[in-house]
Amino acid sequence: MINYLPSIAYAQNNVSPWPPGPGSPLVPQVPNAELTQILNQIDPARIQATIQKLVSFGTRHTLSNQTDPARGIGAARDWIASQMGTFAAASNGRMTVSVPSFIQQPVSGLVLKATNISNIVATLTGTSEPNRVYVVSGHYDSRVSSILNFMDDAPGADDDASGVAVSMELARVMATHNSAATIMFAVVAGEEQDLFGSNFMATTLKQQGKDVQGMLNNDIVGSSTADDGTVDPNDIRMFVSGLPPSNTAAQNLNLASIGGENDSPAHQLGRFVAEVSQNSVTQMNGLSLLDCQQTSTKRRYSACHLSS
Repeated sequence: MINYLPSIAYAQNNVSPWPPGPGSPLVPQVPNAELTQILNQIDPARIQATIQKLVSFGTRHTLSNQTDPARGIGAARDWIASQMGTFAAASNGRMTVSVPSFIQQPVSGLVLKATNISNIVATLTGTSEPNRVYVVSGHYDSRVSSILNFMDDAPGADDDASGVAVSMELARVMATHNSAATIMFAVVAGEEQDLFGSNFMATTLKQQGKDVQGMLNNDIVGSSTADDGTVDPNDIRMFVSGLPPSNTAAQNLNLASIGGENDSPAHQLGRFVAEVSQNSVTQMNGLSLLDCQQTSTKRRYSACHLSS
């Protein structure tokens, strides 16, 4: 695992902290007073409460009940929208909340009938560059093993109430702060079937001509304990897109010939996040970047390798 660790870690292992030649090692940015305040406002207890509330809806399957006030994806949608509205109320009009929806037609083996799919988006409008957009997201739908079983309980605490809680908590904290660029705190649905909600959001943003410069998606996050019992609360893994799956073989060879296969916008964003993530406030060592080649929708990848 490749991490962005302080130079002292390299020194302890008798490894040169930086090879000779041009360039310089990444140096963690020291958070200013406002960023320190933002980080200190994050409330772990609230994040846990959000996850537990989402679990209480029984199932959040995309095809589950949309009108029952206590069970199903409709109840979850309405609760999330209400909470986001409460956060926006503290923003003095800078944050707005919307519930963009569309009707997904039946898809064999995935969607049995025409189904309303709704996203919830809290948008903090940028103060100086409002058309420059960053998206933070998680998906609120859940499922059991059978993709068409929308009746049984599907608590989805990790997949992905955890990611929803991140998006919601950041919306709450950022509502009282300014941002030069626009930040969209999105909670999407239809992910388990085929990324329907996020595809709808991406299509809408493209149609609106938004300059989306980065997206940080949170899916199954927050656990510091691995399946084998290993505990590591101070490192984060970040998956970044590798070569675009739409590239031709010739395009990939051309990129490789100039050393550009590791210089995609996603890689650069990942490196920046790794650079700023380690500091005395977060108490994090940094991130490991996993470069993954996506072969189809959902989370199916042909290969992942460590990327620096």
